Amino acid sequence: MKKMFLILVMAISLFGANAEDAAFTLGYEEVYKTALAKAKKENKILMMVIVKEPCPYCDALVERTLDTPEVKAKLKDFVPLIIDIHESYPKDMKPPFTPMTNFINPVDSDVVWEVPGYSKKADFLDAMDEAKKMKLESKKK
Repeated sequence: MKKMFLILVMAISLFGANAEDAAFTLGYEEVYKTALAKAKKENKILMMVIVKEPCPYCDALVERTLDTPEVKAKLKDFVPLIIDIHESYPKDMKPPFTPMTNFINPVDSDVVWEVPGYSKKADFLDAMDEAKKMKLESKKK
């Protein structure tokens, strides 16, 4: 039994996890409409990470950036969503490549900041701060 578990863990790490597995592991939402409704209700920014399988840059973003204590600590201001590129969400948000992270204002569903591709933890934390600033600025208008 231990050998089977070890083989399964190795297979997942070699071939990467899909969006559903990543959402489960990280505790993120998996459905755009559900996540947007939650963001509206809680008045938080929707952080939508779009991935596909296979994608080594997507795997790196999940494992090296999103699954870090520093990023997890900042999620209190966001509703995190990880979604496969082929799932249902607004067509105008379909990226030309993955991963793509869109920070979405829940009031008008506009993308206030985006992060194309893989980002190291420090850069991603900066992007989270920028998204919060952009949301605040949109309130002032």
